[in-house]
Amino acid sequence: MLRAIAGTVLSLSLTASALAWGADGHRIVGTIASAALTDQAAAEVRDLLGDETIADACTWADEVRNDRTYDWIKPLHYINVPRGATSVDGRRDAAKEGEIVSAIIRYRGVLKDRSRPKEERLLALRLIMHMVGDIHQPFHVSYKDDKGGNSLTVQSFGKKSNMHKVWDTDLIQARLKGVKGGWATLSADLRESITPEQRRQWGSVTDPVAWANESFAITRTLYRDAPNPKTGVDQAYYEHFRPVLEQRLEAAGVRLAVLLNDALGTPGASAKPEQGSGKGPAPATSPVQPAAPGKPAPSGGGGASGANPAGSGTP
Repeated sequence: MLRAIAGTVLSLSLTASALAWGADGHRIVGTIASAALTDQAAAEVRDLLGDETIADACTWADEVRNDRTYDWIKPLHYINVPRGATSVDGRRDAAKEGEIVSAIIRYRGVLKDRSRPKEERLLALRLIMHMVGDIHQPFHVSYKDDKGGNSLTVQSFGKKSNMHKVWDTDLIQARLKGVKGGWATLSADLRESITPEQRRQWGSVTDPVAWANESFAITRTLYRDAPNPKTGVDQAYYEHFRPVLEQRLEAAGVRLAVLLNDALGTPGASAKPEQGSGKGPAPATSPVQPAAPGKPAPSGGGGASGANPAGSGTP
């Protein structure tokens, strides 16, 4: 029944793969979150999105990459951290054009403010739903000099790729092999596997800087445990990092639900307790003072499907 609901609520889009968890990864995060929304938050999401599905809303920020009207969104997908740093610092790592940590904080506030025009809150919802997914992808909290792993060429399951794309799409596609029903089935399976303790621990960490620090800790591990130059990303690499991949998707879904429930529903409401095997939560580090939110951004509609953007530090 859960799988049927997931397939009905979030229709499968046939657009080209986007960036940052890829389209399937973002849909999985959105599915996990949508199942844990309070009635009030779910109603507000439906009112803001109209006929747009949650799946489409989660991928929107990638799909407008080819529309120059939305070039201002590109820096908001990631945050660059200096080489040699051991944690994210919201003030040190703030960028003039904006970055993902301050963007989540800013648009969370816009979404909460019911006095704002509907189109502004719709934009905030789309960005929040996407960025909460992005910040849990390790290479979105990475280094400018190799463009968040985009410049790190590697063989991935026998094909040319790069480390950013490996974590955006390659590992997820490997996980989806043999899964009947694709991303909708996998999202239901992952949601059912989240234990009450994981849900509590992940949901209790609400600071985007802490989310970024979790991802950065994993990023540093991925640089240290880089794929074998001869074999590249293979089945052994996939099996080793599969638990990390799944936990980041699960944590993002849980936290997106908590954020939306707080912003759109009853503060403090979160996911309903569920039984499952679980695989243990990713560690959280102490929050750091975030950068001040940037200036207001324009709102608008959809656009063309995105492709890997060029530019320094752009995952």
